[in-house]
Amino acid sequence: MNAINVRCMAYFVPMLALERFNGSMDQLNLSYEGKPPLEGEQVVPFIEQIAFGAHGSNDIYRYLGLHGRADQMVNSSYVEAYNQIWNFRAKNRSPDLTLRNRLDTGLAPAFWSHERFAHIVPDFDQAVIDGEVPLNVVNAVMPVKDRFGGDSFRIKGDIDGVERLLMTPPNSAVVNASNNGTMPNQNQHYTLAGMFAELQENGITVSLSNIEMARKTQAFAKLRQQYNMHDDHIINLLMDAISIPDQAFKQPMLLSDRKTIFGMSKRYASDAGNLTESVVNGMTGLDMSIQLPRINTGGIIMVVAEITPDQLFERQEDPWLNSLVVDDLPQYLRDTLDPEKVDVVKNSRIDTSHATPSATFGYEPLNGRWNIDTPRVGGRFYRPTVNTGFDEDRQRIWAVETINPTLSTDFYLCTNMHTKPFVVTNQDPFEVVTQGDVFIEGNTVFGGHLVEATDDYEKVLAVAPQGRIEKEA
Repeated sequence: MNAINVRCMAYFVPMLALERFNGSMDQLNLSYEGKPPLEGEQVVPFIEQIAFGAHGSNDIYRYLGLHGRADQMVNSSYVEAYNQIWNFRAKNRSPDLTLRNRLDTGLAPAFWSHERFAHIVPDFDQAVIDGEVPLNVVNAVMPVKDRFGGDSFRIKGDIDGVERLLMTPPNSAVVNASNNGTMPNQNQHYTLAGMFAELQENGITVSLSNIEMARKTQAFAKLRQQYNMHDDHIINLLMDAISIPDQAFKQPMLLSDRKTIFGMSKRYASDAGNLTESVVNGMTGLDMSIQLPRINTGGIIMVVAEITPDQLFERQEDPWLNSLVVDDLPQYLRDTLDPEKVDVVKNSRIDTSHATPSATFGYEPLNGRWNIDTPRVGGRFYRPTVNTGFDEDRQRIWAVETINPTLSTDFYLCTNMHTKPFVVTNQDPFEVVTQGDVFIEGNTVFGGHLVEATDDYEKVLAVAPQGRIEKEA
């Protein structure tokens, strides 16, 4: 009942993007020539060798259909390219995701397709929204006065609430509180009630230059957000408007991105005892055209596919159902004047059965909850809590849920995928078949057409005259 999404992406991973070259074109060229980056250092291999491994131990090779002997040394670039693609996507999705090792051989988890929650973030830069204006304190010495405008030191009892002046009786070094006409009937502590610091009219100033600085800082901070996938030193260069010509070749490039959903067909059993039993087969297809000009660095084109069900989050709060007073509704004047147009998303907004419903799940733009895109699953499919058991009625729904969801790794990655709706639950539920032609234009020299070896050349050579005229000196 919920859609099964397919997303295919074609990436080009330049050789310069591999970690061992440190993003240096000079080091890449020296490695190709077999020379060290500096005198006396080790040569960085242009092609790094790794063991193929035992059969099935390397999931990347297994799903690519690559074969080899367990002790055979092979080129590591396929593995490196795969991990570079995933790490590049992870950096763009969330800075809190743990990156993969460059030689990890297992399949990486897919990324959830969260169209309805893409606007929710775990944290936001408050300074970018507000813009902080530095204040100059003209008079740093601020007098403290009592509640009557005087300079007496008054204290207030925490039991009887009576204010008393601190004083020293004549011929005594003991500081006492005046009885103020009454005497407390028990021991009590005293607080500094009624004391405040009064700022003079010329105490603090806000300069126009500071306001302008805050405005520009806010603008540059928003610009810097576009470079978050890069390292800090690259960001600093870009913020200083310094061009980095080779930067595009230091990371994977997305060449094509196509999406579709599975089409389903139901097939009923044909034997008399099971006529009501059925299975559903899903199939889909898509076309992808890839074009890439000549790249000096060389590299690998790799196509990755993600197949994920549409996450329902069926127990989301309905904003109208939970609007109890008028202030819970959008209000034009109030919302227009709000300087910080951000709403806090509580855990109950995502799952009403959350163990800590009042805790913060994340942050979203103001009134984002009123952009309602919530599926409703009711009737015999109604599920009030996350149920990890088997439910035959729910076989129509591939609901991958997390108990007490948080805006963390499980929210971004498919780390707890199950196969309950499938007939066979102990094997891969999908098969991917790719067909296509690749035309590469380069400097590769190919030999001519070969025929099976015969003695035709020798027979003709025996007939051909081989004598030469010798000129006299």
